[in-house]
Amino acid sequence: MEEVTQVRKRRPAIEKKIAEITENDTRVSIIGKVIKVDKMEYLFWLDDGTGVAIIESEGELPKVGQIVRVIGRIIKNEGMHIYAEVIQDFSEADLEALEEIRELERKILPQIEREVMMWWSL
Repeated sequence: MEEVTQVRKRRPAIEKKIAEITENDTRVSIIGKVIKVDKMEYLFWLDDGTGVAIIESEGELPKVGQIVRVIGRIIKNEGMHIYAEVIQDFSEADLEALEEIRELERKILPQIEREVMMWWSL
């Protein structure tokens, strides 16, 4: 008899600004500037202009002043912080262009979704 193993999929990381993170979020992707690093506790503070998030890491810590993207899981005990699953150097990224793309997605994706739903209902 063949054993069936169940694969548990992670929820996707939703691209957010720190101020947009809610109690319902599980995994997020945020981009910001590292403003403080605590090497003893493996923590760093990330500022994206809308707020500051405390990031917990088990790996190498970024440097103060570095721009990074963090993909991680929201930890909700003793205040909210993020457990980093991935930390990417975004120092060379054009953050203004990324923001323009994000704004276009906010405006256009709902329209596309409505069109697709109308098409599927035919």
